[in-house]
Amino acid sequence: MADKNKNPNSSKKLQQAQKIARENQNKMTIYEGFADFFTRIFRWFSGFIDGIFFNQRYTAIFALLLAVFCYVSVNVDTKSISSSLSSSITLSNVPVSTRYNSESFEVAGIPNACEVVLTGDAANVNNASTKSGYCSINLEGYTEGTHLVKVTAVGYGDSVSAKVTPNEVQVTLKKKTTMQFDLSYDFINQNSLDKKYILGTPEFSSGSKINIRASQDTLNSIALVKALIDVGGQTSDFDVEAQLVAYDKYGQVINAEIVPSSVTVHVKLSSPHKTVPINLVLTGELQSGLAIDTVTMDHQTTEIYASEDVLSRINEITVALDLSTVGSNTDIATPVTLPSGVSSSDVTMVNLGVKLAAAEIKVFENIPIVYRNNTKGYGASNVDLTSVNVTVIGSADNIANITADDIVVYIDVAECNEPGSYSLPLHVESSANPFINLSMDATYINITLVQN
Repeated sequence: MADKNKNPNSSKKLQQAQKIARENQNKMTIYEGFADFFTRIFRWFSGFIDGIFFNQRYTAIFALLLAVFCYVSVNVDTKSISSSLSSSITLSNVPVSTRYNSESFEVAGIPNACEVVLTGDAANVNNASTKSGYCSINLEGYTEGTHLVKVTAVGYGDSVSAKVTPNEVQVTLKKKTTMQFDLSYDFINQNSLDKKYILGTPEFSSGSKINIRASQDTLNSIALVKALIDVGGQTSDFDVEAQLVAYDKYGQVINAEIVPSSVTVHVKLSSPHKTVPINLVLTGELQSGLAIDTVTMDHQTTEIYASEDVLSRINEITVALDLSTVGSNTDIATPVTLPSGVSSSDVTMVNLGVKLAAAEIKVFENIPIVYRNNTKGYGASNVDLTSVNVTVIGSADNIANITADDIVVYIDVAECNEPGSYSLPLHVESSANPFINLSMDATYINITLVQN
């Protein structure tokens, strides 16, 4: 009765459990076998090592092998460190040298400078950067025309690599030809030449023509060629070697082959001069109630230097005194005014001693009006004035001895080109004393000029 009620699933589970137990037992047996094997191997190897380390015969061999290992390790590390110190340096504005047939060709498109990057071992790079390297463009063998050529770095050694920027350039070779030009000149360093001297016209030893060799385009751009004559420090006639320079129409220097590049020039040096008086010119007005009594000058004449033509037209030079700046007796240093064309004067400053006095008045009546520059011989009619009253203002001493004969009132008819009616300004002057002030009771005259 009991056997009939037994669960068949329980029997099956028991069988599976027994199977798993057997498989685990087999695995444990295998693991124990491997463990025993490796234990025996380790014990053997340990014994072998102990035999080497503690055997005198093998100790020397082991020490040698260890030393070799250390040596190799150190050298490998040093090489690795050295490679890690590799660096680069950039050099800017490196000059460019060009090789070409300069006798036959003119070259365009060459850069003024280039950039070079040096790369390599740090020590080698630093050493190479101190060398006088340059960039090279080799055009030997090239013919007329435009070419793309390489730019290489030269002079930095083989221990570094050099990269050039730009590494290629487009250059143009133009055939040279020769053309003749007129030669002109410029004097340079004239500020170092004494102003007393006048420079003569230069005389060129090779004539006034010069040859220039360049491409036709360059020759066509040349506007003039000048000899630059250095005159600094010269004191007499001299010969000098003058550099020749070509210019375009804008005054820019043109790089061209001038044959020869300089010429010998002879220049005459002269020093024309003339002694002229120094005259005082009064400007402005004094304060009311004051008059100039005297003005003394420490120089009455001076030697002036100019060309003969200029000297022939000059009879005096002047110094100016502005009366509006004078309020009492004073000493004033006044510069000499040089006329146009005068290069130098022995006297450049005049010391003026000014003395003032109370102003006094003296009136002269019926001073006749005279005619000046009446070159056409005009007669007069319908004249509204024949004389004027003149008032003289000055210090007592300066007006004391003035008479009517010292005063001249006049009209200037130089600009009257034909007969007719005119309103002409009146002028008054006196040679008696330069420090008096003259005024008239009329300023214009109405007159009819007739042909006699």
